[in-house]
This record gives sequence, C-alpha cells and structure tokens, in this order.
Amino acid sequence: MRVRAALGALTVGAMLFAGLAPADAARAPTATEAKAIKRAALRACHGHGPPGSSCEFRGARVSTRDPHYAWAEVTVDGFSAALLKRPTKRSTHFHAVATQGGGIELCSHWRKHAPKRVLADLHVVGLRADDSTGRCG
Repeated sequence: MRVRAALGALTVGAMLFAGLAPADAARAPTATEAKAIKRAALRACHGHGPPGSSCEFRGARVSTRDPHYAWAEVTVDGFSAALLKRPTKRSTHFHAVATQGGGIELCSHWRKHAPKRVLADLHVVGLRADDSTGRCG
C-alpha cells in the first residue's frame, strides 16, 4: 500500500515538474471556445455597473471534469464572474447559468448550478456553510 502511495506521489510530482497539470485541472479554452465564452460572459455582464461603464473580459477556463462548464472572469463595478454552460461538449453556444456580483457568493448558490467536482476543477471560491471562504468543490 505504501508503495502505491509513493508511486502516486511521484507520478503527480513528475507531472508538475514536467509542466503538466493533473487530470482535475481546468484548461484554457480553444480560440473558438474563448470567443464564444467571451460573448456569453459579456452578455451576462451587460447592464451592470454605473452608466457608461463597460465590462472587461479577463479570461476563462473550461472544466476538464465536465467540458459542458466554463468559468469567465468579467469585471465591472458590481460584477466579477460568470459560470457558463453549453448543451454539448463540442458546442460553442455557451450561456450563463450563474453570476457573481460585487461580493462573494454562497457555495450553496454555485452548487445549485454545477456539480461539486466541476466547481473544484474550475476553482470556484465561495462562502461555505461554516462562514469560511474557500473552494466550493
């Protein structure tokens, strides 16, 4: 049993040393996905913030645990991110299923919209039931 644990730790260490991410790490979107995610995230952000302000797209990541889901960081006063979903793994038609306002959301809010494994993969942070802040997955 100890040999297996040691081999597992060595494998993960070797992957990290080689610059490879473990299997539960979100990935950067492809160019086509990035364009679709940006469009959907900016649509979700539209209308937030003071009059005359515009939303700024800062990046996105796609879940490797379930490629239906993506996370987009879009900022303007009172808006900071969007959890997106698409109907199929290869679709480029994303839509926002949940958004994050100016403050931190409850983890229970995020869990209504995505499985815990996806939230962990996308590194979604929220307010937990014990009033601590941390990853929701």
